[in-house]
Amino acid sequence: MSAEHKNNIPVLDSLRAFAALSVCLFHYVCTTTGFIQGEGVKDLFSIGIYGVQLFFVISGFVIPWAMYNAGFRFSNFFRFLFKRLLRLEPPYIVSVLLALFILYAKEKFFGMQTGGDLSYQRILLHLGYLIPFFEQYEWLNTVYWTLAVEFQYYLLIALLFIPLIRMGLMFRVFVYAGIIAASFIGGKPFLPYWLPVFMLGILLFLFKSKRIADKEYYIVSVLMFGFCAYKYELASLVYIIIPVIAVLYFSQYKIKGLHFLGKTSYSIYLIHPLIGGTFINILSHSVHHPLMKAALILAGVIITLVSAYIMYLLVEKPSKKLSASISYKLS
Repeated sequence: MSAEHKNNIPVLDSLRAFAALSVCLFHYVCTTTGFIQGEGVKDLFSIGIYGVQLFFVISGFVIPWAMYNAGFRFSNFFRFLFKRLLRLEPPYIVSVLLALFILYAKEKFFGMQTGGDLSYQRILLHLGYLIPFFEQYEWLNTVYWTLAVEFQYYLLIALLFIPLIRMGLMFRVFVYAGIIAASFIGGKPFLPYWLPVFMLGILLFLFKSKRIADKEYYIVSVLMFGFCAYKYELASLVYIIIPVIAVLYFSQYKIKGLHFLGKTSYSIYLIHPLIGGTFINILSHSVHHPLMKAALILAGVIITLVSAYIMYLLVEKPSKKLSASISYKLS
């Protein structure tokens, strides 16, 4: 068995697809103004917004897991960031261009007032994930805020990785306490608020890589999960605990359909408000029967999945391959 196959965790692809589809359905059902009237239906799909937390736990685990298995050293700091940017930026930039085109088309061809500020300052701030630092600007695509949080996490884990795997218990206790304290700094657009969620993934990495004892893992994980129950919405706890249980006990499990879609989950996440969301938004005003509304949402999902697969083949897969070709061992 190759090292790459041994270190692969198939269930993560299924989880990524589940998270992406959860967020997708939340946006389609709950955020199209006046489209779905039933409060019970909206309540059911509203929990899909917590798919974001599932992504955060996965990133908390996967990024240091990949760094560990690739032999990351602190001297690889900039190589690590370059690899991440090569992996994520091409699909992101394509989606930004798509968002600009859709905003223009909505106003030009459909007479829809988007109220968007398309100044070059706003567009350039997207390239550095800097929108949260400028209150006068908004994201072109509502999901981009999580990419900013993820990028902030990459900077942190690149600095923290080596001390985490080399230092002793007292240092880790300091980190655990610091994570909780930092979560009271800033709001949802910034990493500190979400650090306890990421930490559950980091703990999982430390445990799976045998860098901490079983007792430490279970005690700190329970405490961190308890803190998450205090800090975040109770419904989000399900999405936070699912990836932990899955990696611990079902790591080689593949959910048919979801496993395949997991490969395109990043593309699904990026473009679902742009493609399917726009499709539903435009047609929602002429659809009134409940069954037709359900059919419209289903059509939006299908269009999104097909578009995401095309984007995966043309943009994401090549960027993923290019990123994987860069080795830390070269430095």
